[in-house]
Amino acid sequence: MEPITVLIVDDHTVAREGLRAMLETDPQVRVVAEAADGLEALERVAELRPAVVLMDVRMPRMDGLEATRRMKAEHPTTAVIIMTSYDDDALVVAAVRAAAAGYLLKDVSRDLLRHTIGAVASGGVLIKDSLLRKAISGFFHTAQSPEADLPDLRAAAVEDLTEREREVLRLLAEGLTNKEIGDTLALAEVTVKKHVQSIIAKLGASGRTHAAITGMRMGLLK
Repeated sequence: MEPITVLIVDDHTVAREGLRAMLETDPQVRVVAEAADGLEALERVAELRPAVVLMDVRMPRMDGLEATRRMKAEHPTTAVIIMTSYDDDALVVAAVRAAAAGYLLKDVSRDLLRHTIGAVASGGVLIKDSLLRKAISGFFHTAQSPEADLPDLRAAAVEDLTEREREVLRLLAEGLTNKEIGDTLALAEVTVKKHVQSIIAKLGASGRTHAAITGMRMGLLK
């Protein structure tokens, strides 16, 4: 199996070196480059097409959230994990709006970091249920209409999902990868991928993260 390619983005050299040191002994992960701000990150992604980007939030020239939004628009298959020192509800909301696939604090353990990289590279959305719930709560407590950032939840769109797609969406909203969903439902991974693509299209979602939130709003997570 080819190693998962990773781009590290942080304006602090020490932080980048620390993350690289945590990952360089893992044969399943290969750090292909580093970037010091959002603009440089966009250039590196366009050039190298890494599977996963570890993205700091507060950086000069372009912050990590704006870089994530642009990155997902231009390279939707690249998964972004927001890395921050701040356990802030507003940042979780912003990360979800930017279609990040993961959200971790910088004091994360080596094992959790590696697990998260593997999960999002396999198509998972690894934002803890508690953080997703914070994000949803944040959407409903901001002055801006949530419909401006979330998929249109008209009844017709929801009703258009097949029963199997509802099952896949429920598991997607629980943060499972395509492989894990396939194992749970006895489906091939490629079949799950097609279901996920169909779900995103039918809901008008910008990606898996928005689709997962939609699943929570539909009450699929208890």
